[in-house]
Amino acid sequence: MKKFEKQKTSIKTALAISCLGMVLWGCASEEKQTNELVIEPIVSEEDVQTPSNSPSLYEQFLHNSVPATVGSDYSEGDYTAQILEKNSTLTLTELESRVSAYFFDPEYTDKTSCDRIQYAYVNCPDSSDANAKNLLVKFVGLNIYTQDDDSYAVFVLTENDGQLHIASSYQCWARSETTAYANGILHSFGSGGAGDHGEGLSVLLFDGTQKPIYTAEILSGWWTSYVNESIYNDVFGENTEPNLVVSIYTIGGETYHQYDLTYCEDEEKPLCEDYIDRCHEEAAINWGTEEEVHAAIQNQCTAVGIDYSAIDQQEEAVWSDL
Repeated sequence: MKKFEKQKTSIKTALAISCLGMVLWGCASEEKQTNELVIEPIVSEEDVQTPSNSPSLYEQFLHNSVPATVGSDYSEGDYTAQILEKNSTLTLTELESRVSAYFFDPEYTDKTSCDRIQYAYVNCPDSSDANAKNLLVKFVGLNIYTQDDDSYAVFVLTENDGQLHIASSYQCWARSETTAYANGILHSFGSGGAGDHGEGLSVLLFDGTQKPIYTAEILSGWWTSYVNESIYNDVFGENTEPNLVVSIYTIGGETYHQYDLTYCEDEEKPLCEDYIDRCHEEAAINWGTEEEVHAAIQNQCTAVGIDYSAIDQQEEAVWSDL
């Protein structure tokens, strides 16, 4: 009997040990499964993002890594000879060489290259894409008017279908200036003499082309004879300089004349008024009002695809040295 009880106790002990082992094995197995879920989480393809630090085409051009093609519609304005050949392909270094070869004549100067190169980005006011930009590249110190006059030429680059294009250009010298605004508007000013000044607004569009909004020639004193020299000499005489101001606007192919008597002395006002009247009657000069000029400018903004309010934004583009 005692032997039987002893065997029974051994069986119970064995069963207890066996159950404890199964419990411990199950816990370990469960812990292993938990660890596997943590180590190998399920991630969808949409959650995987690969950051890209690739430089833009504009940045690559500025580092001479990619060239730009001169557009087939490229215009150089008033240059006496072509600087760039349409449809040619140029790196920044090659563009600088073309500019230097054009402006630095070895017969008149020992200078062979510009003083510095700058660049700026401007928005495209005719585009619905707020990130659309054009690149401006400026070559400074070209001696256009005289030695060391800090004159410059600017080339406008645009990106289209993964390709860079040189779309347009402009230049400024000692008696002219063009301010580029961050929104793509250009304000130009120049002088043809003490009483002959010019100014104008234009816009750089998404395709890099430059479209005029208006140009204005502002005449004062003797220079108002440009309206009609014969009538002027008849009214004032050849040696008289009245304090009259005449502005001639060109907007959308139409010409608008305005006059300002604000600075005229009392004794000369009758002569100035006579000149204005005779120019209208004898030379068919239609004197416009301020409201008419503003309306024409607004219509021209619409014609080139920009909002009229764009011309009032005065944040200048930021130029950086290369």
